[in-house]
Amino acid sequence: MMSYIIAIIGTLSILLSKAALADVEDGVTAFLQGDYDAAYSELQPYADQGDPKAQFIMGRMYANGTPVPQNDTEAVRWYLLSAEQGYSLAQDNLGSMYFYGYGIPQDYHQAAAWWRRAAEQGHSNAQTKLGNMYHKGKQIGKDETEAAKWFGMAAKQGSMDAQQYLGLLYASGQGVAQDYVSAYVWWTEASAQGSNMASGNLRLLIPRMSEAEISAGRHRVEERRQQTH
Repeated sequence: MMSYIIAIIGTLSILLSKAALADVEDGVTAFLQGDYDAAYSELQPYADQGDPKAQFIMGRMYANGTPVPQNDTEAVRWYLLSAEQGYSLAQDNLGSMYFYGYGIPQDYHQAAAWWRRAAEQGHSNAQTKLGNMYHKGKQIGKDETEAAKWFGMAAKQGSMDAQQYLGLLYASGQGVAQDYVSAYVWWTEASAQGSNMASGNLRLLIPRMSEAEISAGRHRVEERRQQTH
């Protein structure tokens, strides 16, 4: 009898968890569709109960001022609750709040720390931002090798900005061995996504390349596109 009761309790717990998940997703859908009042009503109880996705959306609503009054401090509070549970979108946004000093004192090292946590989970925007911090070196110290690592991860996921910067590192030999073929590949990919800077860089790069390098670059671009489609 006790085993039977435990089984029933377990089944009810699973059903309640699925129902809660469905309600959270309904709230997320309402947010994405611009129905902010419905999103807030749906998600606020789950955010209070500790659901990280609901907490992240609450942070977004306070950051955007929809449907609640805009409040960066409150946005940071919700982002932090979600980020501490490992939710990468919240970690990325919290990093941005620290970087720009929105709702919290500006702190580049905290920004880098939160972006790194999101980047290590594969978040391409955080990878690009982290790479940019190491590339520029004004906030946490210049390290082109680290920049190339994070740009490379994001570029492979299709980040146009990361592809542009990675091409620059390969063309100049910063953080990686100079490689015009790799620069050609990443600038071609970024250019295809609409990067005018990458297009301009390509026009300057191609006259410096041999016919064999251009051919190799075209081949690698074609291989990449076959793999990603």
